[in-house]
Amino acid sequence: MLQTILVIAAASIAAATAMLAVGLFLRDLFTKPEDKTARRRLEFLPEEVEYGSLDRMFVRLIEESGLPLSVAAATLIVVAGGLLGGGIPFVLFDNYLGAALGVIGGMMLPICYISFIRWRRVSIMQKHMPETLQIVADAVRAGHTLDEACGFVAREMSGPLRDEFDQAHRQFQLGHSPVNILDRLARRIPLSEFRIFATAVMVHRKAGGNLALLTERLSHTARDRQEVRGHLMAVTAGSRLSAFGMVVGSMIALSVLAWLEPEYLSIFFTHNLGPTLLTIAATLQIVGVLWVWRVLRVNY
Repeated sequence: MLQTILVIAAASIAAATAMLAVGLFLRDLFTKPEDKTARRRLEFLPEEVEYGSLDRMFVRLIEESGLPLSVAAATLIVVAGGLLGGGIPFVLFDNYLGAALGVIGGMMLPICYISFIRWRRVSIMQKHMPETLQIVADAVRAGHTLDEACGFVAREMSGPLRDEFDQAHRQFQLGHSPVNILDRLARRIPLSEFRIFATAVMVHRKAGGNLALLTERLSHTARDRQEVRGHLMAVTAGSRLSAFGMVVGSMIALSVLAWLEPEYLSIFFTHNLGPTLLTIAATLQIVGVLWVWRVLRVNY
């Protein structure tokens, strides 16, 4: 009786959390940017709020992904995924191990999706950053203000950079502090070229200098880095494809073997050393993937 009550309570909490997460997501998705700007000065929490290391990484992931999600809504989505992932195996199969793995998998799925969106968004911004900085440099050299330069970028560019500079342009018109606007842009555009540009603008406001020349040089640097990045991706394409083929090929081979000869794989689960060998094999696969990823991840 107690177990039934706990199952019903867990299912109710999971359903309520999922509905609340969906409601917050729809609220953030369909709220007009003008309304959000009028309601608060910055879209995300200020930097002086103290976070732990994991909290800081999660907040940074949400900011850099560009999704119309608040931190609270994203947290509820992750929690709802964990509750649903753990509740389904527990309710349907009464499997505690499956419930534990389901909680981990259910929480990781939203994080992996947000990470993929963040990776795709950063890739697009890297592609368009040289042209964006060149537009800003030309506008500043022509005597326009930084506010007007953001408007030019919003009209000329496309993709996530257009959205970010368009919102920065609106914040300039509302009288927000340039330091806060650039700080927000630097947090939502995780590119070293733009962070150098934001720092240069802040220094220029206090000490002066040739901002147009510096921005043009940053544009050339971003273009050179993009060429190096393309060359590196072309040179390492074979290694990345080999690592991907080894991991995916082993999974496909294991699935085919489990379908054709299930008795052969059952030995790994019935023998005393079977689970240990499977754990070692899975661990080595994960270590190999992380090692290849770390070797190919070059900071330049």
